[in-house]
Amino acid sequence: MSEHSPLLLRALHESLGAKFSSENDAEVVEDYGDVRGEHAALLDTAGVLDLSFRCRICLTGADRARFLHGQVTNDVKKLGAGQGCYSALTTAKGKIQSDLNIFALLDELLLDFEPGLTALVTQRLEKFIVADDVQIVDVTPHYGLFSVQGPKAEAVIRALTMFNEIPPQALDSAKVSDATLGDIYLMNHARLGLNGFDLFIPLAAMNDVMNKLIAAVKTIGGRACGWSAFEHARIETGIPRFGVDMDESNIASECGIEARAI
Repeated sequence: MSEHSPLLLRALHESLGAKFSSENDAEVVEDYGDVRGEHAALLDTAGVLDLSFRCRICLTGADRARFLHGQVTNDVKKLGAGQGCYSALTTAKGKIQSDLNIFALLDELLLDFEPGLTALVTQRLEKFIVADDVQIVDVTPHYGLFSVQGPKAEAVIRALTMFNEIPPQALDSAKVSDATLGDIYLMNHARLGLNGFDLFIPLAAMNDVMNKLIAAVKTIGGRACGWSAFEHARIETGIPRFGVDMDESNIASECGIEARAI
């Protein structure tokens, strides 16, 4: 999905009663008609969210880890394939330009961040690529992003019967190659501080996987959830969000993210 475009699964979400809004000019599912029930699912069972409006880029090339390590606040060089970290992209004076979820895949680094920032982050990184073997690719047009959040999130993932292993640690990842669905990546990512997982899905498989997720989450008493319920839960949990609770006027130590980002 490119910026200023509707969600790729808009028709599916509409069939579930979705109402839409926007975040940084990217369309989001605001809710499915029951914000209170969706909020309860995220806290008590599990909720499935379409986060495909967020930005996704990949860094490839032999120097990708060394290069990115020099641009962000966390230790990227120590990451092995299947590991990840939370970090911040900063100015020379330490001001935050974006926060990043960084996933070290076998041949690339996948960066997930707030909507509307693809150009800013890409240009900021390209500015410092000199003789480095690093390429930056916008993978948003190729992969969607779904998320399962809540205490019973792992049960939802296991009900899919797609993954032989569940990534055990925060921001760890696993890959499954399906003859029909393609390469799917599963990340251990508790976005609300409880239990949670992200799934990066090839565009052609998004509809099938979302339907499977919704069927699976219903078996444990959960449901599809919108952005409004997610944001309420995030605020209650006290997890800061870039562009809302912190911006380019802040350094990491002012925002309560230093334990995770440095």
